[in-house]
Amino acid sequence: MPLRTPPPGQLDIPLVWDRGEGRQDHLGDDPAPGTPTLRPLAGTYRLWLAVLVDAGLVVLAGVSGLGVVAALGAEMVPGQLVLAGLAGGELASVVALGCLWGWRGTPGMLLVGICFSAPIPWSRAIRLWLSWVLSMIVGGFPLVLRLGGESLAERLAGGSLSFRSVAEGA
Repeated sequence: MPLRTPPPGQLDIPLVWDRGEGRQDHLGDDPAPGTPTLRPLAGTYRLWLAVLVDAGLVVLAGVSGLGVVAALGAEMVPGQLVLAGLAGGELASVVALGCLWGWRGTPGMLLVGICFSAPIPWSRAIRLWLSWVLSMIVGGFPLVLRLGGESLAERLAGGSLSFRSVAEGA
């Protein structure tokens, strides 16, 4: 199929159907072309930073739950205050589950610019989310551990870490 000449003022970018089958201008057989994976060391540093951000967001959500109770002027016993804080933490965990399934990373991972290289199926997202919730008790440490080159988070998600692609000009 011959290449078409673009009209004046239009970008000269070949479309998918303009590419010949014999040409070698494709990016390869990567599951997510254009998103380079991280080196293990760089991935570990960013993952540690993401865990710290996630832990901070969970604490912030818990304190926000207490703030809502205080703003409403409710007088509560200490046990009820703990439940209000846990409700805020639960809200943070539900947001994390949505981010894992929809955007392939926890809120902390998305804020530091990394995500998993492939979409996470629902069953794996649930397992990773449960592990994330349990690991937040000890500051997220277990998910960052690398065993055989992969972190536990990567094993649970079924994909490697990659830089998060950001749209040009966004």
